[in-house]
Amino acid sequence: MSNEKKEFNYRIKHIGINNQDAEQANELLNQLTFYFDLVPQKDTPDKVFAGDIFEVQKHSRRGKNGHIALQTDDVEASMADLAAKGITFREETIRRDENGRINFVYLTQEFGGFAIHLTS
Repeated sequence: MSNEKKEFNYRIKHIGINNQDAEQANELLNQLTFYFDLVPQKDTPDKVFAGDIFEVQKHSRRGKNGHIALQTDDVEASMADLAAKGITFREETIRRDENGRINFVYLTQEFGGFAIHLTS
């Protein structure tokens, strides 16, 4: 049996920032796109992206301040590693790919006022 530790190659996919409502979200979107030369993208009733960096939420559902999307090569392996360290997951947020493998899930715990979700 190997004592080699698996590396999970986590990288930030985007930062989700909570807002009280669509008006506040639009103000933040305008600031982010102006100052950082970003283009608004993927505008939905719940959110709009400033480039592919910031997910500007039109609500405050997850995390006190918002969320951090962590991309990983293998969500299920990352979940197993984190579970062994005491992390739990929001089962209702699990999404699966066409092969039935988990490719998205929120952690139950928050860090610094931010929820975290894993994504492939």
